[in-house]
Amino acid sequence: MDQRVRSSSEDILAEPIPGGRSLTTQQRRSVDLAGEIDGWGSDLDPANRPGVPRDKAPDIGVETLYPPIEQQVPKVKIHKSIEHGKLTPVFGTSCPPQGLSGLIRDQAYRFSEGQLPHWLMLLLADRVNVVEDVVDDLARLHVPNLVKELGLAAQWRYNRAGLVKGVAITGVCVVGLLVFRRSRRT
Repeated sequence: MDQRVRSSSEDILAEPIPGGRSLTTQQRRSVDLAGEIDGWGSDLDPANRPGVPRDKAPDIGVETLYPPIEQQVPKVKIHKSIEHGKLTPVFGTSCPPQGLSGLIRDQAYRFSEGQLPHWLMLLLADRVNVVEDVVDDLARLHVPNLVKELGLAAQWRYNRAGLVKGVAITGVCVVGLLVFRRSRRT
């Protein structure tokens, strides 16, 4: 059976060699292809680099080739990872931390990004923020359209089994919580 490739100049690839094997690590290290491949090792000697004649300043790094960006001044609290020394020059301020979710985020950013509590607290803050927003809507006498905001219509249309499963799990949890609270009263 022929192997067909779209990017090859020849539509059909050669048949693989039966019983073929790849080179060992030692054999790969001993292979010198410098004479066979154009441009091999061209980054070793600046005289052989194709970009050197056109390069305005080959010794200058990328950070100096562009004009400096003026540091944006924060007008609201901005969380910064403890791994980074300073804020990025430009950052978003559309959703400043506030309320209980903001306090949880404050605590989360005391941990390194490589630690699980950092991410778990950020996930918790997101969930708390959703509840805060619903409560805020109700306080303004605006009934949120939870079906639309939670994407339940799309879930019903494209993932009906998942939605039914989620509703069933939520129902079992609520019933279990009610039974647990009732058993503690007696």
